[in-house]
Amino acid sequence: MTLHTMTIPDEPSELPRWLERRMMAPDFGQLVAELLAFFPTAPGDAPSQPLLDRWLSTALEDGLDSIPPDVLSQLLKHPPTLAAFQERIALDGGAYWDNVLLQSDELLGAFERGKLALERVLSADAPPTLANATTRATREETPKSVPSERVKQLPVRGYKIWAFVSTGIAVCLAVVVGYLTTRGPEEPAVQKSQIAWGWGKPSGLALEQSNPKEYLNKLATNAEEWSAYQPSDPTGVGTRIAELRIGCTRLMHSAYGPLTPTDKAWLLEHCRQWAKMLDGHQQALDNGSDPLAVRAAVDETVREIATTLREKAKRVG
Repeated sequence: MTLHTMTIPDEPSELPRWLERRMMAPDFGQLVAELLAFFPTAPGDAPSQPLLDRWLSTALEDGLDSIPPDVLSQLLKHPPTLAAFQERIALDGGAYWDNVLLQSDELLGAFERGKLALERVLSADAPPTLANATTRATREETPKSVPSERVKQLPVRGYKIWAFVSTGIAVCLAVVVGYLTTRGPEEPAVQKSQIAWGWGKPSGLALEQSNPKEYLNKLATNAEEWSAYQPSDPTGVGTRIAELRIGCTRLMHSAYGPLTPTDKAWLLEHCRQWAKMLDGHQQALDNGSDPLAVRAAVDETVREIATTLREKAKRVG
C-alpha cells in the first residue's frame, strides 16, 4: 500500500489540486492518520481556530487554489485542523467541490458507492424529504455536456456527508449496518438496519409522532437506550459508539417530524454538535484511552443529549 504522504507534490503550485482530491477521497482518514504519525498532537488538541476563521470561507467557495502554499503546509502539519476543514467542506462546500468529484473517475466511483450505502441507511424509515426531491431535480437538470455513458451526475449537497463519514465512521457503518437481499425474483430489495436500539433502529427517528413535544421526548428516550447494554472491551465500546453515531447521522438527515422550521434548524445544529462529540469519544478510544472511561464519557454525552431534548420539548408548541 502506497502512503499518501509519499505522494505530496514537491512543487507548491501542485499542492492545492493534490490536497483537494485527497480531502474528497474515501480514504481521507488514512491521510490524517499518516500525518498524525509525522506530526503527533496531544489528546484533546483542538483545531487551529485562526486557520479556520481566516481561510475556511475561501475554501468552501473557491477551493484551495487561492490559499497560499504556506497555509496549506500548516494544514498538513495540523491534522485536526485539516480534518475540521474537510468536515466543513463535506457539509457546506459549494459547487466547486462537486466538480472536484466529477473530474476524477476514482473519486466519482467511490462517491457513488458511498452515496448508495448512505442512502440505504438514511431512507430506511424516513419519508421523502427535500434532499430526495433535490436529487431528482439535480438528475433532471444535469448539463448535457456531462458524458452520458458515465452517469456523471452532479452530487447532491446532502450526500457530501459521505466525504466526512468516510474518514472512519464509514468503516463502522459497513460493519454495523446490513442490507437484506431480494425476497424473490419479482420483489424489490428490502433494506433493514441491524441496529436494534436508539436512533439507528427502524423506529428510532420517532417519525410516527405528530406532536412536537412527544417527538422530542421520544427522541430523548431512544437516545437513552445507549445504557441498555454496557460493554467493557474496546471492540464492544467502539461498536456501540459507532451505532450511536450512525443513528445521529440518520437523525441529522431526517425530516425532523412535526417540528417548525425554526425548531428543525435548532435540532440540526444540535445534531452536528452531538456528532462531533461522539466522533471525539471514538477517537479517544482509537487512541488507546481506557474503554470504561470512554464509555463513561459517552454516558455523560447521552445524558446531555436527552436533557437538551426534553428541555426543548417543554418549550415547543
